Amino acid sequence: MKNKIKSVSKILIFFQKLNTYKNNRIFVYTDKQSALDQANICDQRQNTLSKIDGSLVAVKPNLKVKSFPFSGGIEEFKNIISEFDDPIIKIIKNNGGIIIGLTNMDEAAFGGDTSSSFFGRCLNPINEKLSVGGSSGGSAAAISSGLVNYALGTDTMGSVRIPASYCGIVGFKPSSLIFNNKELKLLSHSYDTIGLMGKNTKYIRDLFELTKSLHKNKIKKDEATKNIKCFIPKQIFENELNEDVFSGFKYIISKMKKNNILVEIDYLNSWKICKHRRSLLKIVENEGALNLEKILENEQSKISKSLRKNLLYGKNLDKKEIKQIKQDLKLLKDQISTLLENYDLIIMPTTPQTAFNIEKDTPENQANLTSVANICDLPSISLPYYHKEISPHSLQLITSNMNDEFLLRMSSVFEKILQ
Repeated sequence: MKNKIKSVSKILIFFQKLNTYKNNRIFVYTDKQSALDQANICDQRQNTLSKIDGSLVAVKPNLKVKSFPFSGGIEEFKNIISEFDDPIIKIIKNNGGIIIGLTNMDEAAFGGDTSSSFFGRCLNPINEKLSVGGSSGGSAAAISSGLVNYALGTDTMGSVRIPASYCGIVGFKPSSLIFNNKELKLLSHSYDTIGLMGKNTKYIRDLFELTKSLHKNKIKKDEATKNIKCFIPKQIFENELNEDVFSGFKYIISKMKKNNILVEIDYLNSWKICKHRRSLLKIVENEGALNLEKILENEQSKISKSLRKNLLYGKNLDKKEIKQIKQDLKLLKDQISTLLENYDLIIMPTTPQTAFNIEKDTPENQANLTSVANICDLPSISLPYYHKEISPHSLQLITSNMNDEFLLRMSSVFEKILQ
């Protein structure tokens, strides 16, 4: 069956609409002629190749797209052009997806509000006074604006799920073995994970289903679960949530119970929220100093003072401290893995606050609730909902390692509850 809307028409509509968002700095690179060439090929096919055939896909510029810039938001790399596609990009192209362009991001993917790269600040399409989050803010804004339905980002401490939360879309961080991160413009080789972003869970599943060849025989068998058992860490209620987020989360808990979902609230004593988030940040800074060593050592390189300061801090961390941090994070990982033997999901808000005003400093705690999934290598997804306020709220679901298909199936269930 041919596409209902001609792909060429989608391209023309995209660029017409993009002009209305030019001040939002959502996209930092597009190639209209290349997109039209791909669209013409799509329109000439008698049958579609996949569910994404002829659809537009936005990509964060720390992923390789052949003939596109590969800057990672770093001015020093702005003239580097990728010579080949990342494996996930190749799959998208082979299934008819059209890479429409590259989205705004934080410098080196180190940031929380998509304002720190040479591209300039990305403005939230929902409310330009509010942050899009980071570091994948441009990809989230591309979907929230309606410019595309599919986007790719990367998640190190929550950098797919936090922007998804602030922009009212779905953001999915898979288990680390699902997608190889070796071709990324790496910040942290241990924690950088390619993530999928979409208007709703259907779009996430569309992309994930296409990539099964990359994780064949790795993921757990997707068995049906009749009685969903959820765990909520009690400590998140202790000075972690803003009042509006707390109110919204209580409302969602009541809806879950009405839908016969078992909810248990108890302390996860092994999880020290702020301490473990700061510990992960130190590992990211330490590995970032290694992965960006050349531009860090070159005092003339075009990186911001703040990034240089953070990377130098990471470089100078004592090896014994790094070793101790890794041991502590491994202990947390093992303990939460044991917890998930008795529960299907860990449930909590994605962020302690809704999107913050860009005139204020980025909240230090915005990654407090997302970073645990990165530390423990657990698939996690952020689902949007609205509660009283205009700004979107979000619910984060976390499950056991390599149980990604189960998480996506449960996300569809929860998506209906959140409506």
